Amino acid sequence: MKAMEPRLTRAVVEWTGWGSTPRPARDDARVIARFGGVAGPALAKAARTLEADYAASSSEFRLRHPELGGDAVDALAWSAAYDRG
Repeated sequence: MKAMEPRLTRAVVEWTGWGSTPRPARDDARVIARFGGVAGPALAKAARTLEADYAASSSEFRLRHPELGGDAVDALAWSAAYDRG
C-alpha cells in the first residue's frame, strides 16, 4: 500500500481551486506558484492524471489511490459534480 502523500493532496486541492474559488479552476500555474518550478509541474501533471482517473464512485477511486488524503478526493468530487451540474 502506498503511503499518504500530503504534498500531492495539497497540490490537487490547489489545482482544482477547492475551498478558494467559486468553481473548479484546474490551474497548473497555481500549483507551480505554490510548489515551485521543480516540483510544481510534476504535481500539476499528477493532479490532471488523478482527475482523469476519478470516476463517480469515489470509494473505488480511494482504493486505487490510498496515497491521497480526503481533501483531494473531495476536491475531485467537487470538480466532477460541477461538470455534471
